[in-house]
Amino acid sequence: MLGWLIVCIAAVMGLISTCYNNCRSQVSYLQLSFWRKYTEKEKEQFDYYVTEHATKLADRNLKSFFENTEPEAFPFPSHSSWEEISSLYTFCKSEQYYSTLQRNVEKGHKDKDDEMKSALDFVDGVEIM
Repeated sequence: MLGWLIVCIAAVMGLISTCYNNCRSQVSYLQLSFWRKYTEKEKEQFDYYVTEHATKLADRNLKSFFENTEPEAFPFPSHSSWEEISSLYTFCKSEQYYSTLQRNVEKGHKDKDDEMKSALDFVDGVEIM
């Protein structure tokens, strides 16, 4: 009996907290719905691009290794760019971005030359500023 009481209390508290959070939300239901769809699609596309990019990079590295040639330049995001898009995103009414990736792309890259470092430099341990 005590177990069922705890389960019921937890369910009611969960419902109340969900309703409270939705009422206090800074975004409307429709905007929240769009935000969820956007993040879902962004994740799908990100996974696709990561797979494609990693495949091309691995192909380039293996080709260079087995043919014993100098690898061609390969555009690769800097460490700071990865850190920027990996941070936790919090919604701000003054900026209408739906993710840290969108915010990073919309605001532009701070140093485009650093962004174009080759992946081989990154792997070999050359520090990217």
